Amino acid sequence: MKKYLYVGLFILIGTNVVALSGVALNRTGEQTSQLTLTERELELPYNSDAQSENSGISLTINWRTSSRSYSYSLKNIEISEKELFDLGFRESNEKKKFSSESRELYWALEFDGELHDAEIKKVETSYQEAQIVFNNDPNDVNKRKKEELKNSLAREKTTRSRLFFMEGAVDYETLAAKYSDQDNVLIVKGLAESNYDSDNKTYRLSLNQLLILNIMVPLEYADVFKGLKTLDWKTISKPRYAVNVKWGSRLEPWIIDVHGLN
Repeated sequence: MKKYLYVGLFILIGTNVVALSGVALNRTGEQTSQLTLTERELELPYNSDAQSENSGISLTINWRTSSRSYSYSLKNIEISEKELFDLGFRESNEKKKFSSESRELYWALEFDGELHDAEIKKVETSYQEAQIVFNNDPNDVNKRKKEELKNSLAREKTTRSRLFFMEGAVDYETLAAKYSDQDNVLIVKGLAESNYDSDNKTYRLSLNQLLILNIMVPLEYADVFKGLKTLDWKTISKPRYAVNVKWGSRLEPWIIDVHGLN
């Protein structure tokens, strides 16, 4: 019995040593990115009990893709057949359907840049058009549409995430070289899969999830989140905290500072 106990302890200790070694390697190696994000990009957990604890709080990275209309955004992008091949996807049959298995890719994410500016302009344009329609025909339907767009514009400017997917690659170096002069571009790892729309004869890259989606909050910063509740998606509110995050040589994030915002 003691033999199995010792084996179990040995495995547990070995696992912890490997994990801690990975953390140390990530943080002592080359820093790949550093960004100060806010509640817009780092969301509180949905479990309200988590905010009342002094430990175990993790923040979820909230990223987006450019919308196809003023507020309609799916986490997939149109892509060419050649681009899919370049990303390592291969056709699984003669009908041009690629394998549905997810692939691990490197993602470039832009923070508070041109893509977010473009989203604001889309909503502004739609809101201005809705105002004209309402002025010409002030009925309840047009009024409701105008108010919805007004709220959408306010959320885009103050509440919604400014972290946008730009492109994927099979290696880190390609993206690092391309965006070396942009300190607002973050390179991470994520899972993606290919899709083929036979009706429109187009290919799409579905962006499933980041490999590391949550970031643990160190105990020393837990008080900043005390009493905060997760906001409803309809809420229009300025962010309540800012978080300084670094990404290391293994593209793994850790928090170096947190402060509340008035």
